[in-house]
Amino acid sequence: MQESTWTGQNTLSEMLERIRATARIELVYGKERKIGDKTLIPIAAVAFTFGAGAGGGTAPVIDDDGVGEAPVGGGGGGGGSVRVLPVGVLEVDADETRMVPILDWTRIITTGLTVFGIWMVFRTIFRRR
Repeated sequence: MQESTWTGQNTLSEMLERIRATARIELVYGKERKIGDKTLIPIAAVAFTFGAGAGGGTAPVIDDDGVGEAPVGGGGGGGGSVRVLPVGVLEVDADETRMVPILDWTRIITTGLTVFGIWMVFRTIFRRR
């Protein structure tokens, strides 16, 4: 039986390969579409987050020379995520190519309300009497 060595580098490489295979825009938004004489191509921002770690331990062992250490075990693991956000659609026809952006109105409104709320708190705290 062949013994294989386990390293954190192996785990990281395997995880990267899996993420590359699954993080494709086509899986989330589909392939380009032709509508009449126009071609619509989805554009997205892809973000990867991942990490891995490995470790091993030793235990004190009494041998002929006194006290020594022997490897006891090891382990490791990893995890990650992929985030794909729509950015826009590239519209291509015979005359021109243009980018049609996708706006996230929920994020825009939430950010506006948050800024307004912070402004109201500071206004209340620092109001001149």
